[in-house]
Amino acid sequence: MRFGIVGTGQISEWFVAACRRAGGVPVGVYSRDPRRGRDFATRHGLSLVANTMDALADSGEIDAVYVASPIGFHHAHVGAALARGKHVLCEKTLATSPEQVSELFDLAATNARVLLEAIRPVHDPAYRIVASVLPRLGTIRHAHFEKCQYSSRYPAFLRGETLNAFEPASGNSALRDIGIYCLHPSLTLFGAPLRVTGADYYLENGFEAGGSLLLDYGAMSVTCTYSKVARSVTPSVIEGENGSLSIDSIAEPSEVCFTGVGGRLESISSGPTKGPSETLHHPIEEFLQLCAAGSIHHPYRAQSMLAEEIISRFLTERRSTAAGWQSKSVREDPRR
Repeated sequence: MRFGIVGTGQISEWFVAACRRAGGVPVGVYSRDPRRGRDFATRHGLSLVANTMDALADSGEIDAVYVASPIGFHHAHVGAALARGKHVLCEKTLATSPEQVSELFDLAATNARVLLEAIRPVHDPAYRIVASVLPRLGTIRHAHFEKCQYSSRYPAFLRGETLNAFEPASGNSALRDIGIYCLHPSLTLFGAPLRVTGADYYLENGFEAGGSLLLDYGAMSVTCTYSKVARSVTPSVIEGENGSLSIDSIAEPSEVCFTGVGGRLESISSGPTKGPSETLHHPIEEFLQLCAAGSIHHPYRAQSMLAEEIISRFLTERRSTAAGWQSKSVREDPRR
């Protein structure tokens, strides 16, 4: 399958190699900056450089589009590609509201094309291993999934330079960018929660920089802790009455260990530490299989829609609550 790529950032760089590893053929790129687009194409041996999204979507040289533009552009870019009859693999998150996500999946169905959100952990074989071990834990009572990744762009923000990574108007947030890697494994392993609560924190410009979701499943709970201004040093864990499972990295798992209630440690899966570039081929492989099978109504659709409902509701409620507390503190401050 021949791919056109939207965006020339780091993940697009990784995509070229991952695509070829998965059996796909990257042939073109679109960038808002024509020079960057030409440089990217030259560097990776791509034959097509599109000056507009429409030019890429209309090209007869590609069968599918990989969307890696800023989140705020996803709805428009994915919609343009689907409307032109292209299959679409889109980086997280698909859009910025449940209505937009639903609209895109409806458009994919109307045009008989596959749309898949490229959530790497969902397609990582390590999670099949994790799922197979869960019965050994007995009754599961709690899970803690954590990904706190100090952004390389945060020092620039502290110097007064606001890039897309910390720009709320771009549709981005720590939950969408980082917390998604905790939320999707939760939904994959445990399904839809009964209710969702939590807390988060914001930078001076209103950007959501980190927080924790609490997913309530009744007899058990899951916390999803995420940040773009801190770094995790502890593994993620799933705790049951008969033992616990530790996962070294929730986004790129390589070390999975079981510890019984007596304290005996057992290695379940062990391998070299991985990064995003080593795991990106997993969703591409799944995407290619879905396209080959014509699986328009694949099971990942429902999870992407559920995740967006949770994210949008949480961010809306938290911003409203934070604004309310701020107003109250101003009114009640005795120094004023």
